[in-house]
Amino acid sequence: MRTRGAVWTSLILLAVACGGPAAPAESPEAASEDADAKPPVAASGEGDEAAAKSDAPAAADKSASSAPASDDDVSAILQLVVDDPELDTHLHLGEPGRFPLKLSGDKLPGGLKLVKATKPVEVVVDGPKSKKDAVLVVTEIDVQGDKATVRYRYDVENIRATVTLAKSAHGWELKNSRLVEH
Repeated sequence: MRTRGAVWTSLILLAVACGGPAAPAESPEAASEDADAKPPVAASGEGDEAAAKSDAPAAADKSASSAPASDDDVSAILQLVVDDPELDTHLHLGEPGRFPLKLSGDKLPGGLKLVKATKPVEVVVDGPKSKKDAVLVVTEIDVQGDKATVRYRYDVENIRATVTLAKSAHGWELKNSRLVEH
């Protein structure tokens, strides 16, 4: 059996043999100064040409996010909106004149094909004639790259809503729905 002194001696020798304690971490300022002083070198040795090529996809991504949303994206977004469980509680589709769901809005794409509760959604071109008409009015569709916001009103139930969505690798997903009664 070893004595305590022998154990401590072994630990000290081991620490010295392994290079001693770890060096203190550099300050963030020192790291950025080093980064500023030495420009990155491409692994392929092509220098600036390789850096320019790597920046090209980033520039293309930025321009793609500012491109207008496709009709397919808008249709997928609106399908999620009409399927929103928050909205379902206010539609009362079992009441007369409420089914099939009617939809209206200036920003709706032509040829829109949505389904609600097994029936196609009817697009009303002129909008509701009065606040008693059961027509869901889409007041805004804002798609910015992989994020979207839809605002609507349903006057017959005195509600307004804002729905936020995000596009992932699997398609559009409803992220948040805020519905208020007026």
